[in-house]
Amino acid sequence: MPTPLRLLVAEDFPPDAELILTEVRRAGYEPVATIVDTAGKFLRALDDEPEVVICDYTLPTMTAPDALAILQAKQPDLPLIVVSGTMDEATCVNSLRLGAADYLLKDRLSRLGPAIDHALARRELDRVARLAEQRRDETMNILLGLVEHSVAAISVQNLSGRTMVSNDLYNQLSTDHPPLASAAPIRTAGAEVVQRQELFAIDGEQRTFHAVRYPVRDGTDTVFAVGSILVDITEQKRVEADLRRARTELEARNQELDVANAELREVDRLKTEFVASVSHELRTPLTSIRGYAELLLDEAEGADSQTTKMLDIIDRNARRLLNLVEDLLLLSKIDSRTLTHEAVEVDLADLSEGALLVLKPSAETANVSLKLEMDGELPVLGDRGQLERVLLNLLSNAVKFSNEGGRVIVRGTVEGEASDQQVVIRVIDSGLGVSAEELPKLFNRFFRSASDAAHKIPGTGLGLAVVREIVENHGGSVTMDSVLGQGSTVTVRLPVRR
Repeated sequence: MPTPLRLLVAEDFPPDAELILTEVRRAGYEPVATIVDTAGKFLRALDDEPEVVICDYTLPTMTAPDALAILQAKQPDLPLIVVSGTMDEATCVNSLRLGAADYLLKDRLSRLGPAIDHALARRELDRVARLAEQRRDETMNILLGLVEHSVAAISVQNLSGRTMVSNDLYNQLSTDHPPLASAAPIRTAGAEVVQRQELFAIDGEQRTFHAVRYPVRDGTDTVFAVGSILVDITEQKRVEADLRRARTELEARNQELDVANAELREVDRLKTEFVASVSHELRTPLTSIRGYAELLLDEAEGADSQTTKMLDIIDRNARRLLNLVEDLLLLSKIDSRTLTHEAVEVDLADLSEGALLVLKPSAETANVSLKLEMDGELPVLGDRGQLERVLLNLLSNAVKFSNEGGRVIVRGTVEGEASDQQVVIRVIDSGLGVSAEELPKLFNRFFRSASDAAHKIPGTGLGLAVVREIVENHGGSVTMDSVLGQGSTVTVRLPVRR
């Protein structure tokens, strides 16, 4: 099947033009030809992008050298084959010198096919060569750009030490440093890569570089040069030294802290023992004081009211001190991890009713109403005395922080699914309440809210801390919801006895 060929024929004699086209067809091509006979038409026909030009050496307004000059300026890669009726050797040589792909006499046009094949092949080779050259130049420019703009100092030197390629950073390195001192193993033994740290003087400052020296080989795998890549690691080395020094200082500081912590633990242990010892010593006389005060109150029936009042004050304050001592003893047991509790069945509904009876006199004195709301029995396993202390502390706080005419409700229910039920006790008051900022701190030891100081309410800040420790020791939880000026609700949750 003929090969299509876009052909431009510059010929002023139509029979010769037809002869040229006949030979092109005989050579296996299917020419799409444009035939011109003047320089102007030739120039315009180039816009059709012909693949081959066949030009008569002499035309009325143009010669083959003129056509070659036009192509040189406009399409230098377009092959032109010169044909002529008569042509001497000098004319042929001159045509080839000016860029002609070939020359033929018109009586030898049988060679036109091979000449076109040769011209097209040469054009393709030239195109591939130009593309390869372009890519080589692009690659070279990329590599040179990488070298010049690299943050590392880069160079390539031949085996005699002459620099072949280098960037500005490398050129700034001290000239008194032998440029190939670390490359000797590559030059003499053919080592693949040499890596080491090297020192250079730059602007009078000694700096440390990580140097990589590598062999550069030619097509026969012979080393003809040595490449060098040097990265300034002075700051890195300085940071590493600072980190080592900081680590040493930190380890020393940690040792000091370990000693200090051990001393603090010992002080804390001694404090706990002291509190427990003093509390034990105080509990006995306070119990005696309360006992004798109760006896005197019993014997003082019918005595003057002043005597009864004084005895009541003695009993009340002794009871406050004894409660404080009990709180301190309990917290010291918690700190020393000696707090235990009995696992007996306790009905919190019954325990709540008893706690209300204990607090009833204080509530009546403060003109605060007490109300009990229980949904039947509320069975839990625990220490009766400790759980009673939880209820007394919560009720005491509720009464103490309630305004005159206020109310306190103790509400008990069983909540949750059958497989995970809990006894829930809520102590609800309509008292002072606390701010949202203080809520997270209320169960901390010795914390007292701003309302305590503002209303001159006495207390130690231990009551809620004791409540939390006892409840959590029984596998439960305690929370508080409160709005400043609108009262509080303390919720205790304990597992149901199973």
